[in-house]
Amino acid sequence: MSAADRVCVAQIGAAHGVRGEVRLRSFTQDPEAFTSYGPLESEDGARRFTIEALRPAKDHFVARFTGVNDREAAEKLTNLRLYVSRATLPPAGEGEFYHADLVGLAALT
Repeated sequence: MSAADRVCVAQIGAAHGVRGEVRLRSFTQDPEAFTSYGPLESEDGARRFTIEALRPAKDHFVARFTGVNDREAAEKLTNLRLYVSRATLPPAGEGEFYHADLVGLAALT
């Protein structure tokens, strides 16, 4: 799948606690929307992540992914951006754009 066919919807932050949880920052208009798009993928598409548990925190979420069971595994995911297929996203409304569609365009005044 090409980069144009995928959209970044979240980014993993630092590990949270010792049980494999991570801080997760959402890039979707509705902060929890990314949970309804199915498994999330790494930028290169080599890894898939299924959310096992999710809870809100101050300005982020705390998430646990299936197969990430300890702090060491969680720390290896720090700063990993998570993507979904563009086909799973709702169409952009009138005058709305996905951030990925604006990257590289010229800004004019």
